[in-house]
Amino acid sequence: MKIGLVSDTHVPSQLAELPSSLLKGLRGVDAILHAGDLVSLSVIDTLSEIAPVTAVAGNIDPPEVTAHLGSRRFVELGGRRIGLQHGHQTPALQSRYIGLPYDAPEFELFFQAMAAQLPRAEIVVFGHFHVPLVKTWHDRLFVNPGAVAPSRTQSSYALLTIDGSEATVQHFTIEDDS
Repeated sequence: MKIGLVSDTHVPSQLAELPSSLLKGLRGVDAILHAGDLVSLSVIDTLSEIAPVTAVAGNIDPPEVTAHLGSRRFVELGGRRIGLQHGHQTPALQSRYIGLPYDAPEFELFFQAMAAQLPRAEIVVFGHFHVPLVKTWHDRLFVNPGAVAPSRTQSSYALLTIDGSEATVQHFTIEDDS
């Protein structure tokens, strides 16, 4: 099973629409998971033309998006339990690691918090930091596909392939459509 992973699309606040190179790269996936900061529910409509979409709200999503999506979801795909959450935490907790690299000792607090909030998840998909990541932490696979909207790093998305007990992730840079 092939699953498209996207986050931080920020449409239309930072992008007028989803990049065509992203949509082309997602063709053929069995499902799409969106880890929040859509800004507009129209993002789901566009992605749904490719495959079924499961999405959660992020910290900058407007109230109508948050009310529609909620902040946390569990799905079973390819026989694996996947937890989906944007990744933002309380300001007090986030202030201890925000801006640091994922391998900083302080980031252990983030992984602990996400594991506690998504206790049944074998795979945790999140966004928020706009920086791609694939990390195994205490037998859980944590994946951040990066951000679709341009930010500190290049725009990116990921493909999660589940084949039996194997789960692999590939990140892809989104080409500029202009």
